[in-house]
Amino acid sequence: MESIVVHTKNSMELNALKAVLKDMNIEFEKFHTKNTFHNQKTIKKVIAKTNGRITRTQKPKGQ
Repeated sequence: MESIVVHTKNSMELNALKAVLKDMNIEFEKFHTKNTFHNQKTIKKVIAKTNGRITRTQKPKGQ
């Protein structure tokens, strides 16, 4: 079916919209737009670390 993206101005609008969707038995997903770039950057970093691409260089002791 079709999907729509709704940008509410405040939490009152968001709560009202959620209530209407629940009453009509319409499925909806939560998606947080805050920090999506940061989250993607962190995910890439974690994957790179697990693959061994990012390694920390050890500093010689005593310097």
